[in-house]
This record gives sequence, structure tokens and C-alpha cells, in this order.
Amino acid sequence: MYFKSATLAILLASSGPNSNVDAFGIAPTMIKSTSFVPRASIMRSTQIMQPRTQSSSSSSRMMTMFGGGSGGIIELQQFIELKEKSNPVTKKLGKSPKLWKMASTVAIPAAAVVGGLVMPSRRLAVDVIGGAVTGVGALIGKSRLDIETESAALPALAQAIVDNGVDNIDMAQGEVENVKDTFGVNDEDFADMCKDVYKTYLIGMVRNPMAKTSELGELKNLKTILELDNLLVGEAHAAAAEEFYRQLTKVTSEEDLRDDEDHPDRMSLDKFLFLSERSFKQGGETEEAFKYEMSRIAKAFGGLSLSDVLERVAEVAEPFYRRALASTRSKLDTGAVNSDMLARARATLGIEESVAADLHVQTFADEVKSLLGTVDGEGFEVEIDSADVKFPAGSMDRLAQLQEVLGLTEEDASYEISSEANRHFEGVALEAMEGAISGDMTPEDAWEAIATRRDDLCLKEESMKSLLTSIVMQALGKPLEETLTYAKVNNEQQVYEKLLDALEAKLACFAVLQLSGWEDFDESHFFDPTNSNSASGFIDEADRMKMYQIFLVRSVRNSESGEELTDDMFDEVQEVQSMLGIGDAEAQVQFRKSFGPALSKELQIAVFEVTGDDYTPALVENLKKKIDAVIENYRLPADMVKEFAASNYNKAVEIINQKSPSGIPTPERMEALDKLRDLLQLEKEATYAPHMQCFGRSYRTGVLEALGGTGVIRPEFRQPLDDLRDRLGLPEDATKKIFLEAIEEKMIPMVEFLGTELERTMLTQQQLAQKKGKDFGEDMFKSGKGAAVRCVVCMNCAVFSVCCVSCVVAGLPFTTIDIFLGFL
Repeated sequence: MYFKSATLAILLASSGPNSNVDAFGIAPTMIKSTSFVPRASIMRSTQIMQPRTQSSSSSSRMMTMFGGGSGGIIELQQFIELKEKSNPVTKKLGKSPKLWKMASTVAIPAAAVVGGLVMPSRRLAVDVIGGAVTGVGALIGKSRLDIETESAALPALAQAIVDNGVDNIDMAQGEVENVKDTFGVNDEDFADMCKDVYKTYLIGMVRNPMAKTSELGELKNLKTILELDNLLVGEAHAAAAEEFYRQLTKVTSEEDLRDDEDHPDRMSLDKFLFLSERSFKQGGETEEAFKYEMSRIAKAFGGLSLSDVLERVAEVAEPFYRRALASTRSKLDTGAVNSDMLARARATLGIEESVAADLHVQTFADEVKSLLGTVDGEGFEVEIDSADVKFPAGSMDRLAQLQEVLGLTEEDASYEISSEANRHFEGVALEAMEGAISGDMTPEDAWEAIATRRDDLCLKEESMKSLLTSIVMQALGKPLEETLTYAKVNNEQQVYEKLLDALEAKLACFAVLQLSGWEDFDESHFFDPTNSNSASGFIDEADRMKMYQIFLVRSVRNSESGEELTDDMFDEVQEVQSMLGIGDAEAQVQFRKSFGPALSKELQIAVFEVTGDDYTPALVENLKKKIDAVIENYRLPADMVKEFAASNYNKAVEIINQKSPSGIPTPERMEALDKLRDLLQLEKEATYAPHMQCFGRSYRTGVLEALGGTGVIRPEFRQPLDDLRDRLGLPEDATKKIFLEAIEEKMIPMVEFLGTELERTMLTQQQLAQKKGKDFGEDMFKSGKGAAVRCVVCMNCAVFSVCCVSCVVAGLPFTTIDIFLGFL
């Protein structure tokens, strides 16, 4: 056996003087050729090994150049060291892999020859047996040598990545192919090795919880160098997730990994999720494949949901894009940034458009604050007097340029500028308005201060209007708030005075606004009760009505007579009505409530006097003066007066009716009603209803009396009926209806009598019995002997009918003849 080992050692030492192999302590020697290995093969092996010798001396320099402090490179180095420590032969095999392959190839024939030589015998059988025994031993050694050689391919592949990095794809790809060819690994096994290297590199990257955008490029390049397809990348990420999570849970609780967002290990998991999501998306995975791969990782990380995973990915990606936006602001003046660059950054980081839009708006707002000087370079607020805040020259041009790069709409940009500038404008504008209200500033001076501040903050006209509207509401809301406080405790005098103060404040504010030249300031907008932000919007309806009524009554009470609302006072009342947001219908209700009793009192006196026994035309004139004075002094609306007048006139008609026992008032009393109607300024048509109610029955009685017992109205009675209608103040249409109802009452019995008699004349007793349903006795005229008598009866009925019709028709108006004939 010693001879066999020596022979094998001699073969291993034949790699030449440039080889680093020093197997078993025997120095290498140059072998020009052997009977087992041609010289060409030895030369190829030498050429292959030379670059490896050179790269070994500069490995640390190459690592710094390509990998630097990359966690993936460091993890691969540790992986290589671990492999070499666990199997020292791996290191030796990795230095001359082809030589070891050739050694395994020539080991069997060489051992057989040597075996025959070391067992000399005159018998050929003995030599053959010796060669066979040593050949079998060499076969066993060859299998072991092949396994060790292939196991050394994985660390050699990792070493190729460490030496060449991932930036130079072409160089690294060449080295990877060299490893595959050198170690003679088949495609399937080599793909698994590449997957393991990718997995190891990925784990090394995520050990550092701080994510870097360059790592996305590293993984992409590594995938290209190792020629991994999407399936193998997914397998590598899933395997890395399981292994990495298992390592973390040994030192960190699952609760911290799930809930503590600031824990370094939790940050490493989030970084892993981010890198995986980007790798799958950039690799062109389908939506189904993407969900599948991410779900595998989510399951490996403690059973996370896919929505939680994507949310954590977004939390990692957004800070990168924020830094890109910050860089955009810093490089804006150089012209080196544009919207396309930001679009590429979003695509790289996987930032959704909706999220990007919010970040763009925030970036624009940060730039506005920076230009105003309210924040420092780090974005922290600085203490500065609000009155000194203003945009430097050229700010609007810079903001317009940033708006274009960020792709913001004009509306969004204007809003961000105004929202930040408004709070610095508001203080000066409010101070100017309060100065104008107090009288410390003239409206001109107040407007000058407001306009100057507007220019300093580059506010647009629309923003200016909106802000001034809010400021005016705020300025006017203060005295109204004080007024409400006094109204709650029923301090009417203070309510009245505070409302006057509010009116003065309103006039002062509007005087300032008029200097702006704007024409679209609607007063109702400032005092809209439906808008909680308006000057009176905070006051509920009941309190507003109460304040208005107090001011209305106090205004009258403070007049010289104490019973009138002067022109100036009435104007003030209308201004308060507008300021409190009270409509005309609501205001009329308050007038009725406050001054209705006074009007009603005068009207009742007029009714009592006119319907009394002491009525004279002069009395009516005096009453009219008093009623007109109440209406004028209290500025009572016409609709309200007419309503009160109508109800009181109805009472007067009832009184007159009660004082007329016959139901027909005397001409003097009817004259008094006419005067009262004129006094109350009522139209005649408005009085028909109460007259019909009280006097309609009297007219009906008159018609029935005119008809008499025969139902015939004689011509001399027709005119008195018309006179009665006019005297009672009844409308013609209504009296016509009463007239017809009275005739109907007279004529129906007569027509029924005629009908009955005609039936008895024309029908037999038997026919009458069948029709009426009762027995009419024996028919005396059945034989025909009484025909003369029956004819006489018929003749009498006919004559009676014609007479009735002729008489009644002669007594009816022409227009009612057709109606009467309808009775027949």
C-alpha cells in the first residue's frame, strides 16, 4: 500500500512549477508527459489555474472595488470560510479542480500497473491479481475524489462572486462559467448551486436593517450573473426567508418581530420584504405568480397576510422616494432634475401614483415653508415673527418650476401656497380690521396694510377674497358672541347696545372691503345662518329670534314718543335682521308678536265704536287716524294689517247681525259697515264671505216670501229682491244660487203632486199596485163607463201644470228658465 500511495502522490505532483498544489508535503515538479495524461491536457490545466493565482493576491482589493461593505459579499466570505473549515480538502480541491479530475481518471490504470510491478512473480496470474486489487482500490478513491471535487464547486462559485463583485456583469459571468466548466458540474446541479449563492447573498444583505436602493441593483445583477430564471429566484427568496426568520427567532421574540417597528430585526424583515417585492416585480412576474411568491414569504415570516406585507413594503419604499424628492428640491436650480427622473424612481421603488401624488404635494409644501423661512434646512420649524415672514424675490418662479417637475395642478399648488401664507397674512389683516372697527385706523390705512401684506406673501386674488371673508366673519363674530351672552341672561339693554356695536363693526369692515374694488361681496354670505363658519352661524334660531325681537322692541321704546319706529331705527332693524340671518317671513312674525296687540287694540275699538249706537261719520275719521298712526309708527306690513282688519270686520258683521232681530240690518247700520270697510282698507269682495254667513239666510227667507203659496213671483216683487241683495252686501252669483234653492223648495212638492196624479190617471189600479207595491182597490172605470170622468181629471191636471209653469216662468229671471224646465 505504501507503494500505491507513493505512486498516487507522484501523479498529483505532476501539475508543474506554477501550481500551488502541495499534496501530502511533496514539492511539485514539472511533468512533460506521461503515458496517462497528454501534455496538451497538462498545459490547459496550467493555463486555467494561472488567473486564479493572480486573483488570489488581489482579492481584498477587488472586494473593496466591487462589493465594499456589501452584506452579501461579507456573507459569501463567511460561507466560504465555513465550508473550508468544515472540510479542509475543499480548499485544496478548489485550487486545482481539473488536476484532481485528471488524477481520478488516471488513478485506476496507474494503480493497476504499479500493483503488477510491486508484486513480481513468475506467474502471470499473480501479476494480474495484484493489478486488479490496486485498480479496485483506485476506483473507490476516484468516487470519493469526484464527490469532493464537486462539493468544492459551491464555495468556488461563491468565491467567484466575491472576487469579481456584481457590478461588472460580463466579467463575473465569465468566472461563473469558468467554475462550471472547471468543476464539470451538470446544469441542474449548477443551477441549485447558483440558487444557494443567491440565497446566501440575500441573507447577507438583509442582516443590515438599513435598506439601500443600490441593493436592488445588486440583486438584479446577481440574478443576471448567475443566469437564474424567475422560478429559481422565487425558490431562493422562499428558502432565504425560512432560514433568516429561523435565525432571528433564536434571539428575538416573535412578538417583537411583529409589533416593534423600530426593532432592528423587525427592520431587517421589512427590508427583506421590500427587496423580494421589487425583485419579483422587476423580474416581470405575473400577478398570480407575484401573489404566490409573496405569500410564501409572508407565511415564512410568522403567517403575515398579503395586505400586511404590502403595507410594510410601502413603509420601506416611501423614505427612499422622499429622499429623491428632497434631492429634487436641492438640485432644482441646476436643471438636472425633471419629471421623467422621478417617474423612473417610482418605477424602481414601486411607489403607487396615489402615494406619489401625496408626497409631491408635501414636497411642494415643504418648499413653500423653506422659502418663507419658517423651517430650517432640516425641515424643523424656527421661531420667527409672523409679520416678518414673506417670500423672497424669484420665489414664484422657483415654485412654478417645482410645480412642473412634480406634475402638480394649478389648484393644488395655489392651495399649498395660500394655506401656508394665510396664517401669516391673517394676523396682519385681522389687526387692520380691528383697527378700523375701533377707529384707530381709517379704512384707507387698514386696506393699505392688508394690500401690502398680500404682496409680501404673493397671495392671489381668489385666495385673498376667501381669507378676507373669513377675517370679516371672525371680526364680526366677536360682538355677536358678546350679544348672545347677554341675551342668555335676558339683559335687554346690553343686547341692544351690543347689536349696535356689531352694526358699527359691520359698516367699518364693509368700508375697508369697498376699497378693494371687489363687487361680489354678498352680505348674506357673511351672515348665513346655515353656515357654521359665518359670523352668526354659531347662534341657533331661537336665540337669533330672541335677539331680533329685543332689538325691535328696544328701538321703539328708545324713540322720543316711545311708540314709534323712526326711519333711522327702521333701517337699523333691517340691518340687524340681515346680520342675524332672519328672513322676511320670520321678521313679520316678530312684528306681529311685538306690535300686533297694539294694532288689534285700535281695530277692536273701531269695531266697537262703529257698531255702537253712537256712530257718526266724524267718529270714523278719528278712528282712521289712530289706526293709520299705529300702522305707520310701527312700520307694519300691509299683509299683516289686512289679516288683522279682516278678522275684526268679521266680528263687526256678527255684531250687526245680532242687533238686527229680523235678520235684515237697517240702512244706517249697513252704512256703518261700509264705512268700517273703508276704514280698514278692505276690498268689497273680501267682505262677501262674512255677509253670506250672516245675511244669506235672510235673503232666502225673502225669496220664499215672494214666491208665496202658489210659487209665483209677481213682477212688482222682483226689484225689491234685488234691492235686498244689494243692501245685505251679497254677491250676485251667490244670491242666484240661493234663489234657485228657494224655488226648488217650492216647486218640488208641486211637481211630485202632478206626477202622482198623472200616474193615477194613466195607469190602471193593477198597474199602480205593481209599481207602488201596494193595493189600490178595485178599478171602477175598468168597464169604460167612467171614461168621461177620467178625461175630465186628465184635462184638469194638464191645465194645472201649464198654469204653474206659466206663472213661475213669468216670475223667474230669463237665465233660470232652462233650470226650471229641468225640474219637469
